[in-house]
Amino acid sequence: MGRLLDIARVALPEPDVGDQLPTSDPYAERMRVALRQINRPDYRSGMVPWLDRAHPDLYAEVVLRLPDEASRLWNERAPLEQFDAVLTRWVSLHQRCCELYREPKDNS
Repeated sequence: MGRLLDIARVALPEPDVGDQLPTSDPYAERMRVALRQINRPDYRSGMVPWLDRAHPDLYAEVVLRLPDEASRLWNERAPLEQFDAVLTRWVSLHQRCCELYREPKDNS
């Protein structure tokens, strides 16, 4: 499930498209909430490529490691507390990356 941010932007272009995930699956519900927070309408385009150039460590965490970890925990049906912790970290770090991208400096 690497590069999930790119996948999510395609899969969830509208806020209600995430409703296609199973509603009875607590992992799907939590993922739906996280993806909606990550793919907010005020998320500036271009942040992910900029992040790859400017902060490759953060890029790897946000685009590769955390989505892969969330996928692994979901597939293993790990305790929801562990799954929630990864999603919380992912959303929080993504928000921080958005803040870095908004800071007044050359983000090109």
